[in-house]
Amino acid sequence: MESASESTASGLPRPLRTVSDEFCELQTIVDQFRSQLDMTDGIAGLHPFGPINADQAHAQFTQACSRIRDSLTAYRNTTLSSWAQLLANSTQQPAHPGQQLLVANNVALAATKRAAAAGQELSEMRKITDALHMDLGSCQRKLYAAAGKAISHVQSYGMQSSELLVERLMATAKRLGLACYTDVQGRDGEDKVTTVTLAGGILVIDVDIGTSNNQMKIKISYVSDIEHDQRIDMLMLSRLRAGDIPGFEKLVEQVATLDRLTKEKSPASFIHNTFATASTLTEIQRQEMAALNGDLKQVLRHGSGIALPYMRHIGPSTLYFMPASLIHGLQDQQWASLASNDFSEIADMPQCLWLDFVWEPSSKQHRLLAEKFSKYCLDPEQMSEDSETHKVASYPHPTIHGLEMRFLEPALPSSLENTDNSGTLPAQTSDLCIPYTLVARLAPELLACALTVRSIMAAVGHKADGSPSMSQVSPRLLEDAPTLERLIHANYNNDNTDELLQARHQINQTSLVVKLESPQIRAWNISRIPINSMHQILDIVPLLRRQAIFNELIASCFTGASNLESELNMSDISTVAVKTLANDPFRIDMCIKIFTDSDNSEFKIQGALLRVSEATGDIVAWTHQGLAISKTSDMLSALSAVSTDSLTTESAHKTLSKVADISTSVPMVAQWLVAHIGSL
Repeated sequence: MESASESTASGLPRPLRTVSDEFCELQTIVDQFRSQLDMTDGIAGLHPFGPINADQAHAQFTQACSRIRDSLTAYRNTTLSSWAQLLANSTQQPAHPGQQLLVANNVALAATKRAAAAGQELSEMRKITDALHMDLGSCQRKLYAAAGKAISHVQSYGMQSSELLVERLMATAKRLGLACYTDVQGRDGEDKVTTVTLAGGILVIDVDIGTSNNQMKIKISYVSDIEHDQRIDMLMLSRLRAGDIPGFEKLVEQVATLDRLTKEKSPASFIHNTFATASTLTEIQRQEMAALNGDLKQVLRHGSGIALPYMRHIGPSTLYFMPASLIHGLQDQQWASLASNDFSEIADMPQCLWLDFVWEPSSKQHRLLAEKFSKYCLDPEQMSEDSETHKVASYPHPTIHGLEMRFLEPALPSSLENTDNSGTLPAQTSDLCIPYTLVARLAPELLACALTVRSIMAAVGHKADGSPSMSQVSPRLLEDAPTLERLIHANYNNDNTDELLQARHQINQTSLVVKLESPQIRAWNISRIPINSMHQILDIVPLLRRQAIFNELIASCFTGASNLESELNMSDISTVAVKTLANDPFRIDMCIKIFTDSDNSEFKIQGALLRVSEATGDIVAWTHQGLAISKTSDMLSALSAVSTDSLTTESAHKTLSKVADISTSVPMVAQWLVAHIGSL
């Protein structure tokens, strides 16, 4: 007695076109409509963004929406109906009552088969509905983003887009769960300004939208007595005036998230603690600047980075690394603007490395700072004593000699100090203790060796407690991790092959061919670092900076180079062999061969060793002469035999170290050695 529905359990019929397909086509229509904005009619000077094209796009959009309805209907008929039919079959009774005794023994077996088929059907339906839900969410986000980009294009052409912006803000408010109100001001015949008010639990965002950028204004205010930072308004306004609608909406979402968390976790204020974190980073920079005689470049190199809150997102950010070319390329006026937090262009400059501080859920409780405290880092003259809610701790600066800094450290209640890592929280906790933690997100992610990863984990007290890892993808074994050299080569050359190509560099009148020998250093991408206490920033930034400087040294072997095919003869070229060491992932051994005749039968050899120091990140260089190594044809092996522990600053070459430290470039170091080989 097998029902027909049992045959459908193993393979459900599917619609030929899914809802995902229809949403993707909707997005394509929006993208095509937006792309028309990039095409202009050179003869008439008219833009194709006109009534005919608009009506055509609207008709296509309507037809696509109709197809989505048809797809949903097909889904209901082909999937849901089979489940309904199965239920109907399971309740059918025999046609003749006299046959009941004949089938009585088969009732249990038939019911079991029907139940098994129903269970399989239900499981398959769950998979399909889950996939459908994910598809709908993904397509909705894509379509919403595409529409935002379309509005951005409309703005970029100076077209009348105030109504589009107002409608978009209303849709954004609905998506984020914010109340929305509009108010139109202006008389007939005058430029009207529409004020869109987005209201959350304790904050209000007023956005003035007119027909020009000058009429746009943004103001954030709070119901409670929270001191606002006007730089947030300026950041949001800059995105809106630039026509970056998705970027502006992302900032609104960040503000709405802080508002929601502050309301839900009251009296723990996420908004206040976000401002306190920004003030802490600024205070750390201020004390470091005072200790380094006001030299911002030294703060970037030996301090905890440059604090630039509300320049990249709604929250504090720190610029912890800047490439050597940019450091030497900025003018004094730009450095002064950067010191005063008035150089917003730095946020878009390439190869700068940032820490963006955000709040993330945690498996452990953390106490937030009470509103009576404005920052975690104390002024040297400020007096504060330990209490039940916090303690005052002093820490010597790890890279600036003689500087000692004091921090407020919120203390957990005794009931939470010895909790396990199961994620189960005590019933009675302090009002300021919540399962959230401050996280420093690296933008972009940083390639780091195992030594750096372990050092950072030790600095923040990170343990395997079920919390998210610092890396999105972590290999189980060290041997499974890719090498740092190959990853950097792939990043700068868009090449995923295992071959490390030789690269030619032309520096002044010197031609160099740089080849990196067999890679040795295993590496991971660090994307996030949980922060348990703000004083940990003092230890984390030097570790990240040291790794970034070494990565720049490796990258210099590939960047700014050309292919080997060239009009220059090989006799005009010096070869540079570069080798890294697995047991010292911050060291580079170099061997330069300088050919002195046309047939390459005679050459000079020069060896050098570069190492990035632990604390300051300074690059120290040694020549093979300074290491008492005699001239040999296998210079790399001779250098590799030198123990790192035997390297001292007294035996280092001062001028070569300065060249390496300023340029952060292996080819520049090699060029200097070629030019001065006779005097070494």
